[in-house]
Amino acid sequence: MYVPYFSLPLLVIFTTIYRYAMDISQVFIRDIDITSEGHKRYLSSYGRALNGVMDSVRKVGLINPVLIKKNPGFNTMHTTICGYQRILAFQKLGLKSIAARIVVGFTDEELLLMSLHDNLFSRGFHDIEKAIILKNFREIGYTNKRLLTEIAPLLRIPLKEKMVERYFSLLQLESEVIDSVAKEELELDKAFLLIPLEETERNCVHNLLYKETRTNVNEAKETLRNLLDLKQIKQTGIPELLKIKVIRDILDNKRTNKRQKGEGLYRLIKHMRYPTISKKEAEFARSIKELGLGNSVRINHAPFFEKDEVQITIKSSDEENLKNHLERVLSHVHVGSFKNILPDNG
Repeated sequence: MYVPYFSLPLLVIFTTIYRYAMDISQVFIRDIDITSEGHKRYLSSYGRALNGVMDSVRKVGLINPVLIKKNPGFNTMHTTICGYQRILAFQKLGLKSIAARIVVGFTDEELLLMSLHDNLFSRGFHDIEKAIILKNFREIGYTNKRLLTEIAPLLRIPLKEKMVERYFSLLQLESEVIDSVAKEELELDKAFLLIPLEETERNCVHNLLYKETRTNVNEAKETLRNLLDLKQIKQTGIPELLKIKVIRDILDNKRTNKRQKGEGLYRLIKHMRYPTISKKEAEFARSIKELGLGNSVRINHAPFFEKDEVQITIKSSDEENLKNHLERVLSHVHVGSFKNILPDNG
């Protein structure tokens, strides 16, 4: 289990908070800013349902007071540091006030660290919230170096500057894509593939390749690369490519599930990009099937048939089993069954 750590400065912050914080008070919900442009400057919550929080409030009330600070220039209005979901739950339940601790005397950096560590302990973060946290710290002056060394480790983000930039780019995607990542409907690596695309291409690829079909990340990466190649070869856009009849036939087939649609689309687009190689692959697969060696013996050609060689992999649990597989392979070699498989004989 992951246990987040406190740095010494943060321990000092939490130790000192009680010296600078007022006693717990009841604060009117109307006096807490939840609508202005900057009301989320210390917050990271995105796309989280309130049902669980509301049920908890109904059953046991508020367990932990929220943490807020007074807005400069206002007598009553406050900004939320920790507890935004609890405040929204109180508002939806029609409650007029909430128990809050009002803090004073802290910098933006200290307040962001409070919010970060409070949520690390209470709920953790999904990938869009991680991106928001990085953005919040960058906006108060954190360099990429500080983000990599101080914030990324807490968020379990790989310590590479390129990865941090990718997280920033997530927030520039369309809201539908961001929502899909937040709900874990769209894998993070697939979302990263959308970043370089134009807006119309992103929407189309997201809807057709990610929502209507299911592929693994490598298949999605290869499919998108092939689509980009076809875009250049045929001098047309990706949306137009995905509207052609053979593709629509795959997507509209009600007898297949999303995974089957994804596999079909992957093979079709690969064939469109590499028709000669696709034909050779089909012939190769047919020849392997005719050998009847079963799933324990795999025969693979070199990528794109670039080398005149094949690789044979045998899965075996004991020597006798291995011997049987080898004898079956050698028997096919002796009678010439490999003539359509080995490149120098094909």
